[in-house]
Amino acid sequence: MDAFYIARQSVIDRKNRIFAYEILFRGKTPQEEMDKGTLMSATAINNLINVIGIENVIGLHYGIIKLTPLFIERKLIDALPKERLIFSIFEEHLEDRSLVETLKSYKNEGYCFAINDLKNERLLQKQEIIDIFKYIKIDYAELEPETVETIIETAKTHGIKTICTKIEKRKDHAEAEALGSDYFQGYFFKEPEVMKEYPIRAEKGSILFLWNLIRNDASIDELMKAFEREHTITIQLLRFINSPFFSLRQTVTSIRQFITLLGRNQLSQWLLVMLFAEESQCGNGNHPLVLMVINRTELMTGLLKLIKPDADKSEYETAYLTGMLSLIHLIFHRPPRDILHHLHISGEIEEALFEGDNLYGEILGITRIIENNDIEKLDEIVLKYNLSSEKINTLAIEAMKKINAFDEALRSLNG
Repeated sequence: MDAFYIARQSVIDRKNRIFAYEILFRGKTPQEEMDKGTLMSATAINNLINVIGIENVIGLHYGIIKLTPLFIERKLIDALPKERLIFSIFEEHLEDRSLVETLKSYKNEGYCFAINDLKNERLLQKQEIIDIFKYIKIDYAELEPETVETIIETAKTHGIKTICTKIEKRKDHAEAEALGSDYFQGYFFKEPEVMKEYPIRAEKGSILFLWNLIRNDASIDELMKAFEREHTITIQLLRFINSPFFSLRQTVTSIRQFITLLGRNQLSQWLLVMLFAEESQCGNGNHPLVLMVINRTELMTGLLKLIKPDADKSEYETAYLTGMLSLIHLIFHRPPRDILHHLHISGEIEEALFEGDNLYGEILGITRIIENNDIEKLDEIVLKYNLSSEKINTLAIEAMKKINAFDEALRSLNG
C-alpha cells in the first residue's frame, strides 16, 4: 500500500505539558488500518524517515508508534531511531513467546516499549512482561475505574509509567488523574468546561481591549498609549517577536517598532495567540492550547491555498482568524457566542463559525476532519477537491513543522 495519511495525537503529562506524540498511519480506506491490522509498509517507513523526517513529526518530544509482530520479526524496527521513539505492542500479541523473547533482546539494546491499550491487568503478573515494558497505555473508555486503578497501582509498584488513552472530556481527564495516571491521550482539550458566569480575568480583558483597538483602526498614537499602560503584555509580546520563531534581522525594542514591523493584522493575531499562551502557561514553555491554535490556523490557511489558489491577503486573514476564533471558547469557559460578542469580527467569520455554510466554514469543517484523522471523510474531500493523500500529508507535516518551531521558541524564552 503506497498511499496513506499521517497524523499525530498529543500525550500530556500531569502538568498539562506535551510529553510525546503518537504517530498515526491510516490507509486510504477504513479497512486499511495500518496501525494494527497490517504491517506498516516499506513506503510508509521510507517516507517517515527519509521524506517527512521523524523530527518534523515529533519535534522536541518522544514519538509513539504501534508495531505488529511481523514488523518486528522482519527486523524493520532496526530502520527506526530508538533514541526518540516508544514502540507500542498490542496486548494480544504478547501471548507469542517468540515475540516476547525478541522484544527482550531489543529492550537490552536500548529500545523502549509500551503495551498498547492494556485491558487485562493479569498480564502484569508475568515478570518477563514487566521486565520489557517501560509504559502501559490503558484503554480508559473500555474499562471500569476500578480496573484502571488496579492497573495503575500495579504498574507503579514495578516502576512502569501509565498513559490513559481515549480521554475525550475534561471529566475523563480529572478522573484518570485522580486514579494516578502519569499521562493522558485524547481530545479532552477540545472539550471546554463551560461556565456561563465565569469571569474574564484582568489579563485577558486587557488583551481583548488591545485587540479591539487594533481591529477598530485606532491610530498609532492611541495604540502606543494603550500598550504603554499594559507593561506585562508589551514585554511578553516583545519576547515573542524577538524569539527565534520570527528570525528577525534586528531586535525589536520599542512599541512603535513592533506595531510598524508586524502590521495590524499580524499584531492582532499574535495578541490572540497570547490569550491562549496565558491560559495554558505552565512554566516550561510548553503550551498545548497554543500549539493547537497554530495547528488549526496553519491547516486553515493551507487548505485555502489548495482549494482557492488565487485567494488574496484578506481572504488568508479571514481563514486564519476563523481557525483561531473557533477555539477561543477553550480559554474563556463560556459558550462561543458569548465570547465573540466581546470581539469585533465580521459577519463572514461569525457565519463560518456557527453556520458553516460559506467557504471558511467549509474549510473549518475540513480542518477538523484532518485533525481527527477521519479517513472516510478525508477520502470524500480528496475526491471533491481533486486533492490527494500526498497533498493532505504535506499540509499536515508543514503544520507540524510550524508547531515544532513555535514550541522550541517558547522553550527558549522560558529556558
